Amino acid sequence: MSRRTIIRVAILALSAIALLMVVSRLNKEPVYQGMPLSYWLPQLDKTVDKPAVAIGGGNPFMARTQPDYAARQTARAAIKAMDTNAMPYLLRMLRREDGPMRNHLVSWLDGHKWFKSKVKLGPSAEVSKSRALEAITCLGAAGQPALSDILPLMTNQSRAVKIRAFHALASISPATAAVKPFLPALMQALGDQEWTMRLAALNALAALQPPPPEATSVFIRLLKDANGMVSDAAMNYLVLQTNTAVIPVLDKDLHEKDSYAVTKAISRIAVFGAAAGGSEPRLRQLLNDPIFTVREAATNALAAMTGQSMSRSAPAENADITFNFPGMPVEYLLSQYEAMTGKKVAMAARPKSGQMVSFITVRPLTKSEALTLFEEVLKEQAGLIIVHGKDGSLTAVAKPQ
Repeated sequence: MSRRTIIRVAILALSAIALLMVVSRLNKEPVYQGMPLSYWLPQLDKTVDKPAVAIGGGNPFMARTQPDYAARQTARAAIKAMDTNAMPYLLRMLRREDGPMRNHLVSWLDGHKWFKSKVKLGPSAEVSKSRALEAITCLGAAGQPALSDILPLMTNQSRAVKIRAFHALASISPATAAVKPFLPALMQALGDQEWTMRLAALNALAALQPPPPEATSVFIRLLKDANGMVSDAAMNYLVLQTNTAVIPVLDKDLHEKDSYAVTKAISRIAVFGAAAGGSEPRLRQLLNDPIFTVREAATNALAAMTGQSMSRSAPAENADITFNFPGMPVEYLLSQYEAMTGKKVAMAARPKSGQMVSFITVRPLTKSEALTLFEEVLKEQAGLIIVHGKDGSLTAVAKPQ
């Protein structure tokens, strides 16, 4: 072999090595706590099997299969820590398509169960896209570089991909102008039969900056949506826009029996200040409500109407306790009460089977305020009065009829 040939071969070999190094570097995944991105992606939708649990001797209320919240939270933190380093890998996942050979193999395996049990294929393009979209949702505004790849997925035939595209869009909160060609797809999804799809599309539409003018009438219509979460999200959007069209709806909610609904309505009315002056008579009535958080919310709303400062906790204690429970089993509330007091409650009376309570705070509470709230909720919603014995004991007795 001539010297010239050897040099050429050496140059080609070095070029090949350099190319392999570049490709390897491009394909290298970001790592968090020693684990690559591909490890964390499946953790985003991890579930765990748990036996049904009964708290305080009541009926079981926890499902056997439920989200593994700890694993999901850790995975979200991992992806968020990777930040834009994850984008090249995620973009490749978004652009991936299943080839004819894979589709043929999947179809063949479906008809040959034994072979299917032995052959382990990697995630399909649909799964890859879904996981990439979930990861981009974790990144928030840092996912902006993927916007042009996300928008076409809002019309994807796979509902799993489509709904996650809406979630990712909401987290990025892009300029309305960039999304304008796809607004019809968003508007169409607001009429989907599944409430989860309607809610995802609503949140995506609400995240656009600035809000598209055509969204207002749609959100007003969704106030009457059959699903409470959808109607509540529509209400949140309109309140943030201080659209006075919702005030009559909120005034109606002020007369609900559910203290949770009443408290939320009061807090929303407070946003409008003097513009909600017509609500003042009912708010003054609610200053005498038996539930602490309702009284607190009414006080704050009335102060907002007159431009006064909101009420605050007494400085003697730290105020760092908040609650938002649209539905909680009484047994669980009692266990929380016992944990906070450090005492066991003797049950001289028991709540009805399946009894649920609901409450929400309008500001952080002190420990003593939280205990007062618990006792008022137990009394008004569960028919239980906590009796404090002279010896420091606690007993739950039935509320007199």
